[in-house]
Amino acid sequence: MLHYHAGMLIVAFSAGLAGVLGGIGLVFVYARSWFERLPVDGRFARYLPVASALVISVAGLVIVASALAQMGRS
Repeated sequence: MLHYHAGMLIVAFSAGLAGVLGGIGLVFVYARSWFERLPVDGRFARYLPVASALVISVAGLVIVASALAQMGRS
């Protein structure tokens, strides 16, 4: 009985993972046509990776600060 439940969990996880990856692939396919319609000048395209890195860095700092605050409480 335990093996049956474990197998069902693996099947459910695999189906969910396949659905999510398929959905992400569809988003990328449609996003390409959306971005082709945007007017992208040189300045915008140049600063977009910097802005993206800044957002990820700030998110990481927030996560670290939250973890440090939780460590201080325990």
